[in-house]
Amino acid sequence: MCYNHFGDGMNNIKLETLSLCRYDENKYGSVIESFKNESKSKFIHNIDERLDGSKNCNTFTFQSAYIILKEDNPVGYIYLSSVFKDEVYLELSILKEYRGMGIGKIVTNEVCDFLFNNYNIRVVKLDIDPSNKNSILTAKACDFEFDEEDYESKNFSGHMVFFKESSCYESKLRRKL
Repeated sequence: MCYNHFGDGMNNIKLETLSLCRYDENKYGSVIESFKNESKSKFIHNIDERLDGSKNCNTFTFQSAYIILKEDNPVGYIYLSSVFKDEVYLELSILKEYRGMGIGKIVTNEVCDFLFNNYNIRVVKLDIDPSNKNSILTAKACDFEFDEEDYESKNFSGHMVFFKESSCYESKLRRKL
């Protein structure tokens, strides 16, 4: 059974063409190890802390880790986090054998659509290692814009921040008032 809610104890989310399954260390721990072994990014090697913090988190709406499933096969992972209630950071990685198939673009677009349509999310952000050219191309293909000001002024991690704003955020906000 699939549910369309993040961070509220639900395990699965059915998107348009893919599914997200709440991260379970016993079931998907080896998938995460594959990411850590394949990736050149230093950021991915800190994933254990983020996963530990999210697997039992049912109160903070956007602090959730999911395995991306295509036809019930794990093809990647996605981690959503939020500091502000209308802003979500999206971190994702696709397993090496599934790269180049457009899955990163599909999941990025579908998750953004899901967030913008079901929550009062103003902006989704991606934090990308500058050496990861494929992720940069995916961000641009998904209509994300590079936040040059953030990169030059306050980005201490050395990562590039890309953002995509919701076109319906303001109108949804007005309707609630």
